This record gives sequence, structure tokens and C-alpha cells, in this order.
Amino acid sequence: MKVKKYGSIYIGTYEVSLRIYEVKGGGLKELDEMRLPVQVSHDIYHYGSITGETSDTIIKALLDMKRSLAEYNVDFYQAFGVYALTKASNYLVLFDRIRIKCGLFVKLLTNSQQRFYSFQALSAQPDFSKMIEKSALLADIGGSSIQLTLFKDGKLLTTQHILFGAGEVRENLLSLSEKADARQQVLEMIFKETDNFFHMYLPDRNPEYLILLNQNFSNILHLFRVKDILNKPVKREKAVDFLKDLGNSDLFMNTFEKYQISDPDDMLLPFLLLYDALILQTDCKMITAPGISIHEGVTLNSLYRTGTLKPSHDFDADVISAAYFIAERCGSYRPHIKMMDKMTSALFDAIYKKSGMTERQRLLVRVIAILHDCGKYLSLSFAAQSSYTIIMSSEILGISHDERKLIALVARYHHEKDVSYPRLANDLDEDEYIVFLKLLALLRICNALDSSHRQKFKDLTIRMRTDRLLITVASKLPLNLEKNYFKDKAAFFTEVFGIIPEIRDRKEI
Repeated sequence: MKVKKYGSIYIGTYEVSLRIYEVKGGGLKELDEMRLPVQVSHDIYHYGSITGETSDTIIKALLDMKRSLAEYNVDFYQAFGVYALTKASNYLVLFDRIRIKCGLFVKLLTNSQQRFYSFQALSAQPDFSKMIEKSALLADIGGSSIQLTLFKDGKLLTTQHILFGAGEVRENLLSLSEKADARQQVLEMIFKETDNFFHMYLPDRNPEYLILLNQNFSNILHLFRVKDILNKPVKREKAVDFLKDLGNSDLFMNTFEKYQISDPDDMLLPFLLLYDALILQTDCKMITAPGISIHEGVTLNSLYRTGTLKPSHDFDADVISAAYFIAERCGSYRPHIKMMDKMTSALFDAIYKKSGMTERQRLLVRVIAILHDCGKYLSLSFAAQSSYTIIMSSEILGISHDERKLIALVARYHHEKDVSYPRLANDLDEDEYIVFLKLLALLRICNALDSSHRQKFKDLTIRMRTDRLLITVASKLPLNLEKNYFKDKAAFFTEVFGIIPEIRDRKEI
């Protein structure tokens, strides 16, 4: 059987890179890597656009990478661009030049996609389950932002995106270069940008593991001839001592000379400062930098989607866990949202074959059920609009930006009568609008069943009979309120699915 070969090209804010893999032994084996520094971050910071010189450098690198792909006879390859490229006013012009000169169609990654792909690569590591068993903080530090993700008791709690990365650190170092305490000032700036996360989500600052997710730290360790020091988890003291040996007492002032690095990459010091600051801010017991790359993540994602490989980690469970965490932080009434989660799952399963919906949409409707009332935390009068704002502002690892928008819109409109397409045309295309209606119909019918928020019935049976959906419940309490709301929502459900829902009280049968 022929071994499949996969190529991944990534255009970032500080480098263009290529990885070539082959599928072997149920996993990935790296065959080759190419990396070239570029000044995209610098150009955007100073000019708001990508200069012609930088564009030419990127195109030349991509042509070399395409030749490597041909030499390895790669079966499938993709080209990706970091979302931060959109900060450049002419990024679409660059993409068009790449298409014409290199024959590459660059797919722009959203922040949600980029972080999730890196996470998928980490989850494929053999010791991942052990690291998140008690608690772990995942730190993904890039050129334009930082992503911090917290696991506790094996469950994903939250992921937070901070718009401050190595590119901005570099620019601040340059602007303060003539000041004696420039590096100390920049370190304090890093603390200021990240401290809110630690105070809000890690008041004790002592996760069991700190996982430095991005490959940059591993590349830095290669330069200092200690590439394996954090490849596996080590005690925090060892990592701190290592940084001190590198020179963190003077914030790496003489580090490059000490290690005979005569021409260091100008992103090296910013990344060192960021990782140093992060380690200083946590009191974790173990630290590791497994060398995860975005290339490995996007390749694994393709292999998972096509069924070539199967993931060992349950990513859907992470999504549900994160949704419950958001709901609890917003003070949502847990018995109600648990009942809603249970009912939407059962209702989806009952109509699945006749609904035209996908398995993925089962996950989305569960998230909607959990988060639909979260806006009451901000405002009881404008709860639906507030739910939309909270959901759009809350990143959930494993949910794309478009999916998050769909979830937020269902929460926004679930009490409104006018949900016509002209009203939503600016947010959804026609296909997305149909999915929106189906998710909304499911939410409304389930919300009606627990309209009192008292979970009046414990026994619920849902089954299809031709074009009728029979919902049988058992309750010792009167269901007049629920039946009244149900009747109102059932007409909309029938309009969307062509299925007539009926509620039956077992006492009346």
C-alpha cells in the first residue's frame, strides 16, 4: 500500500514555513522542513501594509517550497495564512500575487481554527491525557497574539485570546532600545497584558502542568544546544534554572554572546521574554515544550476529517465542558440548562433521519441549549442581545468562528417572532439561514417543555410516527404552562421541518 504524503505551507507574521509528512504507523512522520524569516509583523506595525520587498521574499520562498513538494512527490498539500495578515490593508493583493506566480490558493485561518489545529496536534501526544488529568495550562504564543487554555480534572474549562504577541514585544524593544531598563519595561508590559487571565482564572496560579504549545520555544532550545531539555515534562525548578543559566538575571543581555550566536533572529529575544514571563507568572509543578507546530495540526485535521486517522481525544466533550463553564460563570440556572441539553439531544436524535441535519449540528444545538440564557448575567431586560454578545466574545476551542456566530444568532433571536431572511441576510447566507432555522426550532420546542424552569417531568420519551413527533412525559405537577408555550412553538417547528410535534402527558393517555 502506498504511503500518503502531505505538505503544509504556512504564512505567518514573522516566518514562512513548510512541513512535509508521511502517514506511518497510525501517525505522522516528518520528512522535511523549510523556514524563512519575513518582516510581515514589522511592516504591519509601521506601515499598515505588507511592503513590496516582503511580498517578493514570501513569493520567492513559496516557489522554493513548491519545488520541494514536487521533489517529494507529495499527494496533497495546503497553504494557510495567519489571520493577523488581515491587519495589512493589502493582504488580498498579496494572496492574488501568490495565486498568479505560485499557483497557490492561500486559506486564511481564523484564530479559532489556528488554535484548535495546534491543540489537535498536542492531543495526539502519548502523554497528553495524563497531563490534563489534574490541571494544565496550555500557552500558545505567536507573533501577534497569545492563547491561554485551561484544563482541570481532564476537562477543558476556558480558552482566552490575548492580542499581544512577539511582534509587538519586538517593536517595543526597538522603541525603547536606548533606555537602560528597556527589557525590564517590556517584561512589565507583558505582565500587564497577561495578568488579568491569571487573576480571573488561576487565582492560585498553580496548574499541575504548563505546556508551551508553540514550536518557537523548541526552536529556541535548539539554538542553545539543549533541544531535549523540555521535550518531556520536567520539574519547574529545572526550567527556571535553565532560564537563569541562559541569562534571565539580566534579561538575556549577554546570552547570545555567551552561546556564540553572532546574528540572532530579531524575534528570538521577544519570544524568550514572553516565555520567561509566563513561567514566572505560574507556580506549576511541571513544564514541557513538546514542539507542536501548526503544520502538524492542519495535517492531522485533514486526516481526521477524511477518516485516514482517528483521534484519540474527544474534542466534542471539550466543547460541551467549555460551554458549561461559560454558563456557570454567567450564573445560568444549571438544572434548566442540563434539562435543555438532555432534551435537545433526544429531540435531535428522534428527528435526525428526516431533518436533513448533520451530526456536527447535534453538537451545535447542545451548545445553544447550554448558553441560550447566559445573557441574563448582564441584563434581564436585554438578555437575548446580551447572550449574543457573550457568546461572540467567548472563544470555545473546537468551535469555528462561523459556528460561534450561528450559535450566538440563535440565542439572539430565540424569543423574536420576525426571523425572516431579509433580517438576517447580512449575517448568514441562504444555506446558513436554513441551518439557523432548524437549530432555532429545536431550541424553542425544548425551551417550551421547561418553560417554568422547574423540570416538572423526569421521564421523557420522544419517537417519530410517520410525520408526527410524539413527546410523552410523566409528571406529578400540572403542565398547563408548558402545554401552552408548546402549542405556540410547535407551529414554527412544523413550518421548518414539516413534522408535527405533539406533547402527551402519560396521565392522560
